[in-house]
Amino acid sequence: MISRRHFLIAAGAPAALFAQAKAAPRAGCQANGFVLTAGDFAALLSALGKMKELGYAGFECNVRFVRGQFARSREARDQIEQTGIRFIGAHMSVLEARPDVFPGVTQGVAALGAECIVMSAAGLSPAGKFEPEALRAKAAKLEALAKTCHENGLRLAYHNHNPEFANHNAEMEALAGATSAELVDFLVDAGHGYLGGGNPAEFLERHSARILGVHLKTFRGSSEGGQVPLGQGDFDFQDLARAVKRTGWAGWLIVEEGGGPTPGNTAALGPDREYIRRVFGV
Repeated sequence: MISRRHFLIAAGAPAALFAQAKAAPRAGCQANGFVLTAGDFAALLSALGKMKELGYAGFECNVRFVRGQFARSREARDQIEQTGIRFIGAHMSVLEARPDVFPGVTQGVAALGAECIVMSAAGLSPAGKFEPEALRAKAAKLEALAKTCHENGLRLAYHNHNPEFANHNAEMEALAGATSAELVDFLVDAGHGYLGGGNPAEFLERHSARILGVHLKTFRGSSEGGQVPLGQGDFDFQDLARAVKRTGWAGWLIVEEGGGPTPGNTAALGPDREYIRRVFGV
């Protein structure tokens, strides 16, 4: 099968037409924006239908919302694909990824058609200062989990919280340097990054090839309890949009409403999608 890109090159297409064929970021939605119950797969499918109506192309969810479908993965995958929305990845904590559990999770998530496991862990220091040995241990753990993901056709994307962006993106930069680019990718939570005092746009410019997606959320005040729709918070994402344009990055821009103490801000998902169109042009 020949790709559209290679077809255009072979056909000697004009440069302007080739530019139109370039990849662009896609808008995704974290299922936290809906009030869902673990095990209620029908409710998740209904949420995916709503995401599609709002113009989202992909979704991410916690692994607990799909774990119950592993035994019927073929049928469940068909049901997900019928919604017309791509399964970006399932989110879980490093603490959940026990050796007796994680291989089965990666196999199940892959069978459902996901691209990745989104993996989160505690930051090493709220101040962004940490011992080299602690960094090496964390990097080694992520690489070991990433190898299991790759064996089952998935990517591992590390999801940060506030501390990893403290002290000028210190832990994020250290993790990028201490892990293999072939194994460990990143899902940058830009909202957490700004709350941590860091610069997510700068990190994207430096490591765009390793960033699978970016979580977009904003706040009023210094805590997650003050989450508000995009464009209404203390910080915005124009600098991130400029970094995306400069690098040609084409990953997932994922809205995450209700990722903190108050889940299910479904009403914000439509305005958030319009914000992505306005600011990022996609």
